[in-house]
Amino acid sequence: MPIKQISLFEFLLLTAVVTVLTVSTAWVYPIWDDARLLVLIGESGDAAIRGDLDSRVLLSHFFIFLSHRGLFLPVGLVLHWMSWFGMGLVTLRFWQMTFPAHARFALLPAILSVTPILCKVQFVVMSVVFIDVIEPVLAFCGILLLMSERWRGRRRILVTAGSLFLIVVACLLSEYGVATAAVGCVLLFGKALRTAGAGKRESMILALLVSACPFVSYIVFSILAASAASPPYQASFAILSLFGNIQLIPFRLISGIWRGVIGAYLESLGSITVYGKAPLLSFFSGAILSAMVTFAVYRRRADASPAGRDWPTALTLLVATVIGVLPFLLMNRTLETYWDSRFWLPAMPLVSSLTVYLLLSVVRKRLWILVPICCGFLAGYWTTTEIIRTHKNQVPPFSILAIPKK
Repeated sequence: MPIKQISLFEFLLLTAVVTVLTVSTAWVYPIWDDARLLVLIGESGDAAIRGDLDSRVLLSHFFIFLSHRGLFLPVGLVLHWMSWFGMGLVTLRFWQMTFPAHARFALLPAILSVTPILCKVQFVVMSVVFIDVIEPVLAFCGILLLMSERWRGRRRILVTAGSLFLIVVACLLSEYGVATAAVGCVLLFGKALRTAGAGKRESMILALLVSACPFVSYIVFSILAASAASPPYQASFAILSLFGNIQLIPFRLISGIWRGVIGAYLESLGSITVYGKAPLLSFFSGAILSAMVTFAVYRRRADASPAGRDWPTALTLLVATVIGVLPFLLMNRTLETYWDSRFWLPAMPLVSSLTVYLLLSVVRKRLWILVPICCGFLAGYWTTTEIIRTHKNQVPPFSILAIPKK
C-alpha cells in the first residue's frame, strides 16, 4: 500500500506549532544577533551589514536591500514561518522515505525538529533564518528529490537538474548549505550501496554529482568571501585550528552525538517542573500537544515490522550526522551551548529521526504509544517554556553590543 505522505490533521498540527513559533518570534523581537545587528546598522549603516555578513556575500546584498526598505521584520517573519515549516515537512518526508514501515510515526521527528528541545534558536529572525535554516531546507529538498524513485525518463532528468540547482544555491548562500550537502552525499552513497541491479549505477552517479556540488560551490563561496571574511570564518581557519584542537574534537563529537540523539531529550525530560504559573502553563500546553500528536499518529494504520530491522539505515544516518556536524567542530565550535545549538540544523532531520528510531527500538511494541505521548509533551512543554523564558530574559539595550559576533 502506498504511503500517504501527510494527512490533513498532521499538516494542520505542524502548521499550528510553527505559527506559534513565528508569532512568538514577533513578540520577543529583537533578541541576540537581531538586536545587535539593528544597533550596529543604526550606527554604521550598510557597513555594519557588510562587516557582520563578511563571509556571506550574497546574503549581505539581500540584507542591505531589506534594510533600505525597512523590510527586515515583515520579510523575516514570512521566511521564518516558511523555513521552519519547511524543516518540519522535509523531516516528515525524510522519515517516511527512510523508515517506510513506520510511516505512522513521521510526525514525531518533524515536531522534534521545529521545537526548541535540541535546537533553541527558533526566536531569532535575521541571522538564524537567513543563514542557518533556509539553506538546509533548500538542500534537503534537493536531496529528497534525488532519493525518490518516483520519476522516470525525461522527468527524472528535469528533477535531477532542479535538485542539483537547489543544492548549489544553498551552498552559495552559506556554509550551512555545504554541510547539508555533505550529509546528502553520505545518504546517497548509502542508498547506492544498498541498491541492487541496474539502479545501483544511477544511485552512485547521483551521489557523485551531489559530492561535486558542495565542493565546487564552496570554492566559489570562498572566492566570493576571500576579500571580506574575517579569519575565524575562512576555510584556512579550520586547517590551522585542527592542529591545536585535534585532541578535543573526538570527545566533542562523541558528547555532541550523544546529546543530539538522546541526551538533550533526557535532560529536557528531567528538567520538567510544575512549580509556578509558567511551569503549570507549560505542563498544560505539553499535555494538549501530546494528546493531539498521539491522536495524529494512531489515526494511521499499524506498522508492518519491528524497528530493530532498520539498523543499517540508522547506522547510515549516524555517519551522515557526524559528517554534518564535523565541519563546525573543525572550526572550533561546540554543540552544547544555547546558541551553538544552531549547528545541528544541517543534520536536524537525521538527528530527530535517530531519536525516534532509538525510542522505538528500546521500547516494546505494545508500549509504543508512550513514544508519541512523550515526544508531544516535550515539544509542547519546552516550546511554551522557551517562549516565556525568552520574553522575560531579553538582553537590555545597553549590553547588546557585548554579544559575541555570530
